Amino acid sequence: MSRTSPYLLSLLRVRGPAALVALCGLPVLLWANALPLADRFRDSTTTFASLAVVCSLVGVTSFALNLLLGARIGFVNELFGGLSRMYGVHQVNGRIAYVSLLAHICLIAASRATISMSDALALFLPGTGWTVGLGELAFAGMTIAIGLTLFANMNHELFVYVQRSFGIIFVAASFHVFLTPGTKAYSSLLTGYLAILTCVALAAFGYRSLFGSVLVRRHDYWVARAEALDSSVIEVTMTPKSDPLRFKPGQFVFLTFDSPAIERIFHPVDMASEGRSAVVSIRSGAVHNQFHPFSITSAPDDPNLSVAVKAVGDYTTAMRVLEKGASARVEGPYGRFSHVDVDNRRQVWIAGGIGVTPFVSMARSLKGSEHEVDLYLGTKSVEQAYFAEELSAAAQTGESLRVMVVPEDEAGFITAEYLDKHSGLSGKDIFICGPPAMIDNLRNQFHERGVPDERVHYELFSFLK
Repeated sequence: MSRTSPYLLSLLRVRGPAALVALCGLPVLLWANALPLADRFRDSTTTFASLAVVCSLVGVTSFALNLLLGARIGFVNELFGGLSRMYGVHQVNGRIAYVSLLAHICLIAASRATISMSDALALFLPGTGWTVGLGELAFAGMTIAIGLTLFANMNHELFVYVQRSFGIIFVAASFHVFLTPGTKAYSSLLTGYLAILTCVALAAFGYRSLFGSVLVRRHDYWVARAEALDSSVIEVTMTPKSDPLRFKPGQFVFLTFDSPAIERIFHPVDMASEGRSAVVSIRSGAVHNQFHPFSITSAPDDPNLSVAVKAVGDYTTAMRVLEKGASARVEGPYGRFSHVDVDNRRQVWIAGGIGVTPFVSMARSLKGSEHEVDLYLGTKSVEQAYFAEELSAAAQTGESLRVMVVPEDEAGFITAEYLDKHSGLSGKDIFICGPPAMIDNLRNQFHERGVPDERVHYELFSFLK
């Protein structure tokens, strides 16, 4: 099985963002090379207008690239070192696109204001022409969609539809770009570059959002059982209908169920009683189109596929009624969080809450290996130490695994000092999966203790709403 060196992992984490910078910078260079810069910055009017063009090029390019990132295409995910890291870059890149386009509008207004304030104000009034109006409409739509994404308390289905609206918004923005007379007319290379980028972005949007049910490869399974671990966590075990999914321990999948029992819970509007949040679905019975990320808990050599599900939203809460025999569609696998990809077999694993799930798959695959692993389960209480009994039993049968439960109400939070005292950190690779705050805190502590960054591997289980 192929392994990835720590230094290559470090390179994987920067090459994706570097590619984005290059792709966003290229249209600016093509624009700058089309005419002498002295002509573009000869006075305040042309200076503001030129800066507005630069911002528009960066903004539209970032917008297009975000549609590509959101399509979850394999080689793009690998470029960023895994899907969870790619989604982190996706969020930052989206902010860059929005701020750049906002600056574009402000600079256009500033350029007009050097002529007259009335000319600047006219930009935001009816009568500016449908081309300009289309651009303003696209920016307004982008503002609303981002506002809903960041601040609205939406369920997963509504969230998905809001994300899909960015594709329509991009179409409107593209019409504005290509129909507005501008400096792109002086550079056929720039026009060609923007055209290619637009086509790639729209193809990615179509691949994922419009024709995903046909184009995206997925595996079909039957639900064999759904076992409750406690009142909020279940483990779902599925049997393949045909070819099983191939994966590495520690990876995750996107999964949906065609379950009549779940669909009966969702209605177009179902106001829950007793002050609980409402369960709202745009289309009754449409929940089988909702794909959610879940960590795999089974070992790769297990003929069945198992995932752990914690009730954190309307869909995952409804999964408590998931019945045997329901159909499941599985997309993946995703993630680069696996002990088998690291040459060093002396490892420390740290789980926070439901972040234990990838470690369950990894632990179940340790049989017969030469790994030396200390697994720490950070929980609020002993009762919430998911899979602790099974993992502790596995630790008793061999020398590969030691399991330590660290309940917060008794021992406090897991710290680098605590880990160094009980396991030693020197010469070991460290794997962390848990809430973002926990991961950031431990990474900082490890850095202060001199643990090389390339020895610390982590996975965010809350990267997607």
